[in-house]
Amino acid sequence: MRVVVKIGGSLLQQAGAGESWIHEIQRFVQEEHQVAVVHGGGPAITESLSRAGVAVSFHQGQRITTSEVLGHVVQVLRGQVNAALIVQMSRAGIAAVGLSGVDGGMLQARRLDGPDLGHVGKVAEVNPALIQALWQANMVPVVAPLAMEQGGRGILNCNGDGVAAALAVGLQADLMVFFTERGGLRESPEPGAALVRQIAASDIAQWISSGRANAGMVPKLESARDALRHGVPTVLIGSYYDAFQGSTEFLAD
Repeated sequence: MRVVVKIGGSLLQQAGAGESWIHEIQRFVQEEHQVAVVHGGGPAITESLSRAGVAVSFHQGQRITTSEVLGHVVQVLRGQVNAALIVQMSRAGIAAVGLSGVDGGMLQARRLDGPDLGHVGKVAEVNPALIQALWQANMVPVVAPLAMEQGGRGILNCNGDGVAAALAVGLQADLMVFFTERGGLRESPEPGAALVRQIAASDIAQWISSGRANAGMVPKLESARDALRHGVPTVLIGSYYDAFQGSTEFLAD
């Protein structure tokens, strides 16, 4: 089975939160599935910018990425967060290799339309060759969500959930799993809200427009819908193996 795992940046900053997703990846590897990991890093980027006195700005949940901000994004994602993940996974006995979408021409992206967000893109093309080669060597690729702008014009900052969905489609994955600090999708953004076990892709727009899903859950829902519509058969938010923690399964239209 080919599996793409997305680890949220908020989850990575929670003390002790790594155990659940590390154990899940260990299980995938032990069962000889081919696994690729995509990670976020938003909180760490914001922290880096704040320390440097650089303004932190967002438009509809997307970070406005000036040239100055991009320097921090690349340094934090490809350096700090990616390297820390490799160390953590290696300690758990997982043979992992750190990458970004720029490496090997893996991801080509176009700039987002609309307001000037700066160096921000959406993946337009996926070249799976590098990940496939690493799988042949029994390695787990760990991908920072950066991409080359089409035409080789520079690096673009991409939403990690969108990168995970694009890779899942490009790799013809059998499964995509989003690990988050709250587990699966909840009935509302309120603390303690009940877990939603299943959601139809056709209901996602209503969840977003009504505010039942907000903030970082919005790109996850949209990315899950994109992956389903482009052939990924199983998409989950939450745990794959841990029945107690549970998960939300997306149902195709």
